[in-house]
Amino acid sequence: MSRTKQVDWAICRNLPTRIYRNLLNHKMSLQQQINKSWLVIGHVTDVVIKLPQFYVSEPGRQRVIASDRKNVHAYSIGILLDPSSVSIPHAELREIYYCPYSQPYFTWKDSNERLSSAHFLVVSDNRVFCTVDRQQPQLSLF
Repeated sequence: MSRTKQVDWAICRNLPTRIYRNLLNHKMSLQQQINKSWLVIGHVTDVVIKLPQFYVSEPGRQRVIASDRKNVHAYSIGILLDPSSVSIPHAELREIYYCPYSQPYFTWKDSNERLSSAHFLVVSDNRVFCTVDRQQPQLSLF
């Protein structure tokens, strides 16, 4: 049984937040930068991130491919919002997807088009969606 940490919304909302899928507890992990270190602030199945940008570390992706062992190398960073404070119509959302074995970037799940950024990233019942693409280049680390 894996442990999960609850988010303290009163302290953590409206701050830059890194989000990635945690393969051990099958939830989304949230990190915020404290004293130059990214620390886990909680694990969620529902959350909203404003103005997310998507990052993939190519060396990290290559380690996954070479070793067939997962590691955190792909994530998004944006402003953490309390999911109960935002209402986005489902019609405005498109599911997104990332697989290190098939491409080095995030894509729209229905079209496989590259996703660079969005107005909102929405995690609902542990599925990840975004609103309209802002057409900015995706950043690559290292």
